Amino acid sequence: MNKKFGFLLVLMMIAVLAACGGAATPEATATLPPPEQVIIVSATPVDAAPTAIEIQLPALPDLPTSTPTPLSPTVAPATVTAVYATVEAAQATETAVPEANNGERVNATEAPSQAPVITNFFASSAPEGSGIRYFLNYDVVNANRVEIFGHVMDNPQTGSWAVYNESNNWVLWAANDVAWVESQLYVQPDHDSGSTMSDISLSSNQTTVCIKDPQFVDGDRIHILVNGNLTLNNFQTGGRDICGTANFQSGPNAIEIQATSEGQTPLVVVQLSFSNVSAGAGVQTSQALRKNEIARFTITAP
Repeated sequence: MNKKFGFLLVLMMIAVLAACGGAATPEATATLPPPEQVIIVSATPVDAAPTAIEIQLPALPDLPTSTPTPLSPTVAPATVTAVYATVEAAQATETAVPEANNGERVNATEAPSQAPVITNFFASSAPEGSGIRYFLNYDVVNANRVEIFGHVMDNPQTGSWAVYNESNNWVLWAANDVAWVESQLYVQPDHDSGSTMSDISLSSNQTTVCIKDPQFVDGDRIHILVNGNLTLNNFQTGGRDICGTANFQSGPNAIEIQATSEGQTPLVVVQLSFSNVSAGAGVQTSQALRKNEIARFTITAP
């Protein structure tokens, strides 16, 4: 009798523990791995082992780490206007007027193999309370002189420049001893440009994937799910491509991009680039997303 009673008591304790959920489950976190790399587990068939891949973060920061080139010392940054900048640029530099004396330099279209290449030119948010509206950031290859609207940058390869005035139209001009090239940028908050993600097909199960924020860089974060599996957790996009390799299972793979944070300003826009694309657009830009909204498309692998 005692044995039966003890057995029943054990069963009752097990039932109580089950009803209470047993041991406490730790809360899910959105903490990223150390900044050196982001680990992704790619989607694989159920009977296959997951494949860990690494996305290496770019060596160049999206936000400036050094003091930007100062404006004219005779005028305080807060009082510089777009009109003043335009006049100063026209008077002081070769950039503002294409017909101005460029020495022996030619337009990049006339010497493409020798011309500088502007790889990035984007705006990023500034710390609140800094008095800076935003930063202009650039990366240039094969240049020995770089100007932003007439202001010569200290570093002709990469750098940032603080914007205090009200202008949102900017020109980056880069040159070497042979040729010059320029890129225009109109700075505005993240917005819906009318683009959406669309289905693509790959010629290989493996592809290189690059991720970036193609608009105003202000700390947007996303999840990426492949076939319902979380493969990129609360990832912060930047103004430069962050790339890695991914393996997809044969057949259709359902891709979901979920906005987890809209950063300092509303809306999230994401750009993805793929290699080995046999059908569809190799570069995709999402519609503007609010927090928790999802953009969906399909990647079909052979």
